[in-house]
Amino acid sequence: MTDSLIATGLGKTFPGVVALQNVSLQVPKGRVIALVGANGAGKSTLIKILTGYYDEYEGQVQIDGQTVALKSPHIAKAFGIEAVYQEVDTALIPSLTVTENVLIEQLAQASSGVFVNWAALHRQAEQILQTVGLRFDVRKRVEDLVLHEKQMLLIARAVSQNVRYLIFDEPTTALGMREIERLFTVIRELKQRGVGIIYISHRLGEVRDIADEIVVLRSGRKVAEFPTATVDNTSVTEAMLGIPIDEIFPPKHTQAVQDAVLTVRHLNNDTLHDISLTAYKGEILGIAGLVGAGKTELLKALFGADSIASGEISVDGKLVRLTSPTRAVQHGIYLVPEERRSQGVLVENSVQQNLSLPFLSQFSWVGGLMQQRREQSHARNIIQQLGVTPAETDKLVRDLSGGNQQKVAIGKWSGGTPRVMMFDEATQGIDVRAKRDVYALAREQSKTSAVIYASSDIDEVLGLADRVLVMRDGKIVAELSGDTLDRTTVLEYATGTRLPIAL
Repeated sequence: MTDSLIATGLGKTFPGVVALQNVSLQVPKGRVIALVGANGAGKSTLIKILTGYYDEYEGQVQIDGQTVALKSPHIAKAFGIEAVYQEVDTALIPSLTVTENVLIEQLAQASSGVFVNWAALHRQAEQILQTVGLRFDVRKRVEDLVLHEKQMLLIARAVSQNVRYLIFDEPTTALGMREIERLFTVIRELKQRGVGIIYISHRLGEVRDIADEIVVLRSGRKVAEFPTATVDNTSVTEAMLGIPIDEIFPPKHTQAVQDAVLTVRHLNNDTLHDISLTAYKGEILGIAGLVGAGKTELLKALFGADSIASGEISVDGKLVRLTSPTRAVQHGIYLVPEERRSQGVLVENSVQQNLSLPFLSQFSWVGGLMQQRREQSHARNIIQQLGVTPAETDKLVRDLSGGNQQKVAIGKWSGGTPRVMMFDEATQGIDVRAKRDVYALAREQSKTSAVIYASSDIDEVLGLADRVLVMRDGKIVAELSGDTLDRTTVLEYATGTRLPIAL
């Protein structure tokens, strides 16, 4: 096909590592090709070849029938290849305005002059944002935007270029349902314009919604290719992992639970309304709901990060006042937050420093000097227990994969004695193999403490949790377990098509 991006026999080898081997891929214009696989499968290497990041690689690339050498990002852009990457903060300049970020290439190429017609530039930026349904003050600094606004800003900037082939790398990680629908509308419009799209995501549900074909990579090779219309999620997942689907989620708890660890009665604040719940040792309590339902706000309130106007909270039968995260930690309530890079870990610090951070007093002498050997021994033990790779205590967290960053965000609590361990969107943006590890960690933790697991991925909650609370508009609208725990029922309560259950 002449109207296609065709990659044939692509390969890339690093010292001691074959990252990609003999991978072929065809992206016709006006089609969406989903690229899926676990971390280390070769997705990033393939994308870096196509965007000109590597000047040497095996195989060849043809664009619209012409063999091209993608030796630099500048060359890739010249052939109309653009990419929107997952880590938005690495692609935007926080101190600059929205207009400056959207038009950064245009401003960089403009001839130097004294006067800049900022009014015209602002109007141009507004028009670009409107292509993805965004309307906000383009004079704002990017550092003042929320995460999903930054993500959509990147997408708007990419589609405003003379793009012929557009790569999306986990584009919905920070988006709610409304923003995802808006993104999919943009993608469908791009298809109509004849743009070929590579769509990378760990969320198979959305892949099935938007992609025409699914290509699966594993260990640097292409192991499967499916037409989306005729394949099921089980086949795709098993191809990604190379193992049966029933080995992804750990076995659920089979015995009755009786030890109530956390009790919440009639909790209220600006966003939460009359929340009551009980979490038991020995089970995983799932909290399901759409983005914006109040899941994150509930966990932040229980962690002392958001104020509570009224209500009671008890831990092991004793009333507690959670006026700050420090107080919550003192009572054994720990949180793995939604935004791991900005709230869960210190990306510019080492793995060792992150793993000891919440309980520094355990690793310091009187006067504040650190006991380096003890701290390092603790870090090595946690790295081994959680399977953090690479297993290097001095590795900067920013240099780890998303899944390993999440393991560090969980592992940092290992220095304490959790009574309640809370996970908020814990597998957001990580691959299916890393998800399996997180699920196993949550199940293991439930043996000694109460575990609350909040996620907007309904399939994830159903696969992992023993009992599920469904939230909508800051309220708990249903409590489900056993035979009532199915996807349709949860979705109906989450969207309001079924009336709330009186709790």
